[in-house]
Amino acid sequence: MLQSIRDKATGWLAYVIIGLIAIPFALWGLGEYFGGAGPLVAAEVNKTEIPVRLVHQEARAQRDQIARMFGGDVPADLFDERAIRNAALEALIQRELLRQAAEEAGFRASATGVVREIQAIPQFRDNGRFSPERYQAVLQAQRMSPGEFERDVAHQIVLAQVQQAVEASGDLPMSTVREFAQLRNQVRVASWRILEADAFDRPEVVDDAAIESYYRENPERFTTEEQLQVAYLRLDPVALEAGIAVTEQEIRDHYEVNAQRYAEPELRRVRQVLIERDTEDAEARIRELRERLDQGEDFSDLAREHSQDRLSADRGGDIGQVARGDLDSVLETVIFSLPAGLVSQPVQTRLGWHVVEVTEIQPSRPRPFGEVRDEVERDLRDRRAEQRQIRVLDDLLAQSFEYPDSLGPASRATGLEMRTTDWFTRGEGGGVARFPGVREAAFSTAVRVDGRNSEAVDLPDGSTLVLRLQERQEPRVLSLDEVAGEIRELLRRDAAAQAARETGESILATLEAGDATVASLAEEAPGAWVRSIPVNRTTGPEVEDVEMPPSLARHLFQMAAPVEDSARHEGVRLPDGDFAVLVLESVETLELDAVAEELARVADDLQIAYAGAEFRAYLDWLESEAKVRRYLENLE
Repeated sequence: MLQSIRDKATGWLAYVIIGLIAIPFALWGLGEYFGGAGPLVAAEVNKTEIPVRLVHQEARAQRDQIARMFGGDVPADLFDERAIRNAALEALIQRELLRQAAEEAGFRASATGVVREIQAIPQFRDNGRFSPERYQAVLQAQRMSPGEFERDVAHQIVLAQVQQAVEASGDLPMSTVREFAQLRNQVRVASWRILEADAFDRPEVVDDAAIESYYRENPERFTTEEQLQVAYLRLDPVALEAGIAVTEQEIRDHYEVNAQRYAEPELRRVRQVLIERDTEDAEARIRELRERLDQGEDFSDLAREHSQDRLSADRGGDIGQVARGDLDSVLETVIFSLPAGLVSQPVQTRLGWHVVEVTEIQPSRPRPFGEVRDEVERDLRDRRAEQRQIRVLDDLLAQSFEYPDSLGPASRATGLEMRTTDWFTRGEGGGVARFPGVREAAFSTAVRVDGRNSEAVDLPDGSTLVLRLQERQEPRVLSLDEVAGEIRELLRRDAAAQAARETGESILATLEAGDATVASLAEEAPGAWVRSIPVNRTTGPEVEDVEMPPSLARHLFQMAAPVEDSARHEGVRLPDGDFAVLVLESVETLELDAVAEELARVADDLQIAYAGAEFRAYLDWLESEAKVRRYLENLE
């Protein structure tokens, strides 16, 4: 939430924000404020700092990705904020290790490679061809200059080069591929009988004495967890913005005051000749081309023949219309100072040497109120919502800190309604208590023991809350009357499972002794046995309408193969308490020609696994050779 405010605050509003934030700084942070401390550091990798700011940005990106995977919401029971932050930090540490390794090894991205990568991005293509206009439009919508984007692409190319080089070093012997393909397609012929626990009943085991004895011996199983109820104030930006009302006159006044903001920017159509910086005698070549232009040669012809900017060379050097902020600042200064039709002197940037010409100037023009009216209203609402959010947040933090024994003053100062949660435990809750950060704050010493207001808790939906303890339920041992039914069912299931196991082990002993065969046992218990069924490792039983529990199938393929046609017998306790007698009769391994079609696919799958393992090992080695210090306390 605070990051959103920082991202949007500009101009006089930024000064208002600074003034408001100065109040809690004065209350809580005088020492650090006057100490002139720099940005908080989350980690150091060989003395290169990773700021906390970058970790939060990476965490937001990971959180957004997780939310998309789960349809818009991050499951609080699977992902907590601390785990996401730590994962973001580790990703940044690995990225920095790779960057340093790439730099030391001399990996680099050529301008041609960057161009090729950009041209292949679907979002920049129109009718199957790269469109400079769409490229400019997409980047402008993302508030990113081409220079920044190209640097990012170059960085990703370099990291990909390192990763590909490491992964390619993983040696995958073809013998391993063949062996794996044969194992994956192995078929095992088995018979089995499942003794269902529900079919066994031992009522003499589950009497009142047994129930009472189990209750006395296992008090921890019948002790409730500590539960809390908390009161809280929640600042929800969405609800806050929904309460913002603006009149038509206010919208028009905002337009008049900020008319320049809604004007079409000045656009200049530009063409260029570029010689990349690593080209031999790059400066001499660009100066020679500049002299040829002075001698009357056509700009477009020279660009097509000599420019190394593959995005524009085929178009006679035309890079389309550009606005301020689109290009390298040095090049932009030259372009926006040139009259139309005048060719610049050679200009050096990080890409190389340029000669540019402005071919057309489209002056900035105001956009009529009717054309931008909805945009103006959104901006006005956003600005007022930000102002109100800042005021409310400041009051919430200041009042809850100044009056730590009550949320009443903060509620009156902010107008936020005080609410109360249902009961929740340290590990589980509903409503706002479904968020791990809320439960963590509630069970902190300051709140749970000292009875103070919590610090601000930022939630994944962008809202912020402050809470305090309302009520507390101590852990207690439930009475025997409350749990007698649960114990009775538990003992009944245990007794039934034990009876099933004893019966199954008796059958196994008979088979091992040779006193009976599967065939004879099947005759004695018609329908109880599944006999001589081929089972595939990946697809299961190869007979229609025959099912095998997954845990039993896994155990079947872990058994040693029979020796000299002597079947293997084992008992398997199944997760639901049932017991299975499993007989492995034979193992069939397919010949290589039977799995030839699958070898290529198996090789691809195994190569990916080998490559991934090699790369993970490389990252581990990089970290073992580096000096990495983590400052996890700065992420809290």
